[in-house]
Amino acid sequence: MIFEDIKNPFILSSGPSGNFQELSKIIDLNEMGAITTKTITPEPKEGNPVPRIVNIENGFINSIGLQNPGIDEFVEKELPEIEKYKTKKIISIAGYSPEDFQMMIKKIDDFNIDAYELNFSCPNVNKGGATITQNFDLYKKCIKISKESTEKPIIIKLGYSDRILKLVEIAINEDVKNFTLINTLKGMRFDLETGKPLLKRGIGGVSGSVIKPFALAMVYTVKQNYPEASIIGNGGIFDSDDVLEFKYAGADYFGIGTAVMMDPELPISLKNEWEEKYVL
Repeated sequence: MIFEDIKNPFILSSGPSGNFQELSKIIDLNEMGAITTKTITPEPKEGNPVPRIVNIENGFINSIGLQNPGIDEFVEKELPEIEKYKTKKIISIAGYSPEDFQMMIKKIDDFNIDAYELNFSCPNVNKGGATITQNFDLYKKCIKISKESTEKPIIIKLGYSDRILKLVEIAINEDVKNFTLINTLKGMRFDLETGKPLLKRGIGGVSGSVIKPFALAMVYTVKQNYPEASIIGNGGIFDSDDVLEFKYAGADYFGIGTAVMMDPELPISLKNEWEEKYVL
């Protein structure tokens, strides 16, 4: 397991829950099992041009592009506040080389945080993110150096892939057995009047209910082949029935992402609903 003493299996996913300052005005984040920051990169990123979010039925297509202040400003201004939360704190990071991951972990590791999530699955960037998994050797080196740079748990965040078992195998061979499955899927929509893509960048990451079957398939495939893996199931969780499906698929924890953007109070109500219906 990623955490032996987590208070409950519900984890706020990277992205929607990353703005803890705003979300904490609506819900008590300390009631969650864990909270995950927005993904941090070595240098500041302005993100992709607008428009970069499209509403779809029970979800979104986004092309944010890992917008963040960069590691130095994050450590100086945001991390001291994040440490104060009385729940598990997961820091999401993405780099372009093994040295990037090593550098970021070294700058963060002395703070009161509990785990790192290595984002190898963002579909909205031209380098880093999901592009690293196209090079197995580079992917392996990034995991290896991250593992060697900290004693805290390392979690690998992956997207939907027909190479998922190979990617998991590489991580497990480096003694990293924790995974977040899955990130968004590539997709797009068009303006029916202009014939142009609704997103400025064209293609973005699809999230919400529509990706749940794909997420369940990845969780199930990994757990069946690697029962030792600890998995945060992520993708289309909106109610306790969704949680139950992910549990049946093999998830140990349950990530809540898009649902937060649609209803900021849902994480707490979902946790309570789950405990009332299924936890004795």
